Amino acid sequence: MSYFLGSMFSFLVIFIFLKLSSYDSYKKSPIKLKYSQSHIFELVKPILPEEAFKRKRKETQTSKHERKTNVRVIILDRKAYFVRNSLFYVADMDGNDIDTESATLVDTMSMDKVQLDKMLFIMDQLKEGDSNDSGGARN
Repeated sequence: MSYFLGSMFSFLVIFIFLKLSSYDSYKKSPIKLKYSQSHIFELVKPILPEEAFKRKRKETQTSKHERKTNVRVIILDRKAYFVRNSLFYVADMDGNDIDTESATLVDTMSMDKVQLDKMLFIMDQLKEGDSNDSGGARN
């Protein structure tokens, strides 16, 4: 009999608790989870490789024309270094401009190790980076 009274008392307490709590409001309007494409993407994003987010540049006529007409130049020690037609040139600076008359081929065969390392550094700087780094947002 004592078990019966204990179970009835427990049932009564649970019944009163459910009636007084907002349990009914949960039954009437359950929480709806929205699974949008952006939500799912944010969940999956940490396991995707970073290469998936990089945009690939399209090869356009403008980019081809710019690559043919523009030359990347590095100015170091009042000398301008640039590559034109797969040849490495050096030219003197004339104020803020490059003196194109003084442009000569760089002779790497007669250089010592220090000068050769300097030329390799310059060549690396000319070749690295985005080939289309001229101004503009270009989103």
